[in-house]
Amino acid sequence: MTIEFSCSHCNKVLKTSDDKAGRRAKCPQCGEPILVPAPEPSPSAQTDDGFDEFDRLDSETPVPEDQSFLAEGPVREEDSFLVGNQTDCPMCGESSPAGSKRCQHCGEMLQKGEWVPRKIKVGDVFSRTWEVYKANLGSIIGIHILAYVLYVVAAVVVMLILMAIGFAGALVLGLGQGDQSLIVVFGVIFYFVAILIIYSIVFYLMLGVMKYLLKMVRGEHPEMGEIFSGGPFLGRMILCSIVFGLAYMAGLVAFIIPGLIIVFMFWPYAFLLIDRDLPGIDAFTESRKVTAGNKFSMFLIYLIMAGVSIVPYLLLLAMMSSVEQAGGPAQTMVLLMFFGFMAFIYLMVIPFYSVLGTVSYAEMTYQ
Repeated sequence: MTIEFSCSHCNKVLKTSDDKAGRRAKCPQCGEPILVPAPEPSPSAQTDDGFDEFDRLDSETPVPEDQSFLAEGPVREEDSFLVGNQTDCPMCGESSPAGSKRCQHCGEMLQKGEWVPRKIKVGDVFSRTWEVYKANLGSIIGIHILAYVLYVVAAVVVMLILMAIGFAGALVLGLGQGDQSLIVVFGVIFYFVAILIIYSIVFYLMLGVMKYLLKMVRGEHPEMGEIFSGGPFLGRMILCSIVFGLAYMAGLVAFIIPGLIIVFMFWPYAFLLIDRDLPGIDAFTESRKVTAGNKFSMFLIYLIMAGVSIVPYLLLLAMMSSVEQAGGPAQTMVLLMFFGFMAFIYLMVIPFYSVLGTVSYAEMTYQ
């Protein structure tokens, strides 16, 4: 018998077998703990106490010991579901032995050890992206504003500290009084250290935003504090991004097309780092599996978004041209339009891009 009930937190309709009644589990949509209710008895159903067979047996006929349920040994502790030795499938609710990679009943993936390639549909990706974007617009814009503010503050603090260190070092070494080669070497070191720290800040905040959006796309309710959750993945993210960038540049040198293939084959590596906590090389290996059969779809999504992105730029150029021809306080109008355009790009377009990439990854990985 199947129990059908709704999650008390997100109202998702769930189904499971009646032997799960009274057990606690996590809702596969919102992740909140829920209690599986007892099935409602049908008034017309006859109750079966399980002893009908005994009623039909002749009381004088003894039951062989090996056929009696009383002869069964006690349930071993390791075999009891109370110790968590079973894994509940988020799709069908049935239990499979702990450690199973797939549900034995419906085939759903239970572990993150392998991927089943899924071909995405461009229309479905845009439709889901728009629904998530529209329903969570305030939160999506808010997490991006928070990331921008944190980046600016951190970058300013880092630059001030590095400038102070550089100035103190120049005074100690007396670089302003002679050897220009030392000044060049010191400047190059300063530049690379600054770049490394700035990009570390960018990647740290980007990982936090990606993790926030991934939880949102799954139907969870992430907190703004997720923006500070990128620390465990930062080192791998930096190394993977360097490898990805070098491979992309090499592909561009080789007649552009190989570079595009590399982009559309390996772009989910960052999501795999935060979603599955994979080692760097495994993130690239799994990216190939995730994007198998989806590279052309991602290319179409890229073309559509590139075409859409051109429209605001064309409108800005047209408006700036008309203002300059009209004369008067043209410079003020141009500045206002420019800042309005940049606000639109950073507060509306870039967040939409972020959600689009997250939804694309979620669609490819059955999330």
